[in-house]
Amino acid sequence: MNTTRLLRRMNARHCLRLLQGGQRLSRADMARALGVTRATIGHAVGELTAAGLVLETPTPTPDRIGRPGVALHLNPQGALFIGVEIDTRAISGVLLDLNMQVVARHASPTGEAFHDPQAMVPRILSVAQTLAAQTDPARLTGLGVAIPGLVGRQGQVVNAPLLGWRNFALQAALHAAAPAAWQIDVCNDAFAFASAERAADPEPDSLLMVLLAEGVGSAYLDEGRMISGAHGFAGELGHMIVSVRGKAGALETMAGAAGFPAAMRAGWSVAQGVADLLATAQTPQTQAALDLWAEALAIGLANAAHLLDPARIVLGGPLSELYPTVADKVTRHLATLMLQGHAAPSLHLARYGREGAAIGAAARLRARMFALPDLGQAPLISPTAPPFPTAPAVPNKAIPASRELRQRTAS
Repeated sequence: MNTTRLLRRMNARHCLRLLQGGQRLSRADMARALGVTRATIGHAVGELTAAGLVLETPTPTPDRIGRPGVALHLNPQGALFIGVEIDTRAISGVLLDLNMQVVARHASPTGEAFHDPQAMVPRILSVAQTLAAQTDPARLTGLGVAIPGLVGRQGQVVNAPLLGWRNFALQAALHAAAPAAWQIDVCNDAFAFASAERAADPEPDSLLMVLLAEGVGSAYLDEGRMISGAHGFAGELGHMIVSVRGKAGALETMAGAAGFPAAMRAGWSVAQGVADLLATAQTPQTQAALDLWAEALAIGLANAAHLLDPARIVLGGPLSELYPTVADKVTRHLATLMLQGHAAPSLHLARYGREGAAIGAAARLRARMFALPDLGQAPLISPTAPPFPTAPAVPNKAIPASRELRQRTAS
């Protein structure tokens, strides 16, 4: 790629980044923010509008005479992304637009074959294709998948104990079976959940994101940067060994869905089990289960707080809907467990709640639309992805120019 085309691509992405939070800006606003000329902004915006990623809206000003100004903003339908979350009970998918809004949902029971990852590949794609059928294929960027377990940097599932998966190259398998134009991304479900929250609230902070679902996972953001560890496995909070009322075990067996065996009926999703618990919250049996859950959760959060010292802890996933019923108990337990002089971090519910992992899986693909070109290495789109693409001088006749730009922008 020649220098001129590279600079144009970078300018286009800089402009796109200015709009990613839902802002409406004029060309003059963008030129001032980026410290470039109006002509430079004009070229960048021209490419983005031709690609359908940005829209122009007249903005009449009452005290201004003459032609109204033009505000630029993201086109929600300019690019769409599919996110899927998998557990032993359900495959849950969402279709996400460029403004981080869910425009469609689809879920399917996992079935008894969930322990066979190869058999689950067509099941995952079936959910994705159902969502894809609800939009323009030319606008669909790809598929992100969130897995409850250890996921390597190339999308290989190293160990997903709940699913029973070991050393399965899921990203490569999906890439081989999915439509050729789709980007594929496979990641840990807690990292996906954190990606959703970070996309919605990009202000740098020290956050511990805790996903409460079938298991328990976490992701730690230090000043907005995800801490993934040496192999990408950081954040496996659910495998921390804790002792609750004299019983020792993994945190996810006490603070995950397994902590409510009476409510998690066969064939039900975790969300359905949570609805049943909320409906029976005043019964002695449910109260006892919630009390134990609150204590286990507080112990796990106290251990994590001492280890990482986050400013805030954000709870998400389907089980997080139980938190308001035991919030006082959790905060009291947490306060008594903290080391003297070490203030307990504040606890908050996630913006995306039960769908956080699926939305986050899609949000990871969305984030690529705003990323600047990395001149040092190829992007991790798939195990077989080509290097950073070199744009031809003339657009490929087989692909409309607008779609070509979207593909280059997303790569």
